[in-house]
Amino acid sequence: MDAYRIAIEPREDYLYAEVNGTNTVETIRRYSADIRNACIGSGVFKVLVVVRLNGAPLSMLDVYKAVAEASDESAGLGIRAAYVEPNPDRSQVNLQIGESVARTRGIPLQTFRDVAAAEAWLRSVP
Repeated sequence: MDAYRIAIEPREDYLYAEVNGTNTVETIRRYSADIRNACIGSGVFKVLVVVRLNGAPLSMLDVYKAVAEASDESAGLGIRAAYVEPNPDRSQVNLQIGESVARTRGIPLQTFRDVAAAEAWLRSVP
């Protein structure tokens, strides 16, 4: 199994999740499920996710499949997610693919490179 660690903490009006581990489709599946379950369990459906994954980049197809699966499982829950990828070496194209896939499945997701911008976006809508 891939190395993986997630910490989720409640903030004033959203959940803050920090993910560390290996950059794999399985890691995306795991943290997506953990975040979805935390939202359901807490009744808080705004989430700021900071992802610090190590390893080779994923293909565009792998990103598409992983985000599509996670989004389909979360559809209808009302989750609004700000996704932060602070590693400048990670593909902006892959981030945009993930964002687009989630949005076409009804999940408002926006990608960012820094936490402050993500938090401002997340708080911009009640």
